[in-house]
Amino acid sequence: EQVTESLLSPQDSDTTIPIDETLQFNESLQSAHRGMDELIGSGTNILAGLRDQRVTLKGTHKKILDVANMLG
Repeated sequence: EQVTESLLSPQDSDTTIPIDETLQFNESLQSAHRGMDELIGSGTNILAGLRDQRVTLKGTHKKILDVANMLG
């Protein structure tokens, strides 16, 4: 019985795997990954919005120049 207990309980703490800490670390990594995905998605949407605004502003600028040229 003593031999069985000594085989089942690690004698050296360096050889044990901290399962709880590993799971918590993995969950933290997954959460960070999701956060980065959301951040990239937001950045992509912002960039698309800025591109749309650029197109709109270029069109407006052209119309203003056209009107200025007509007025002399």
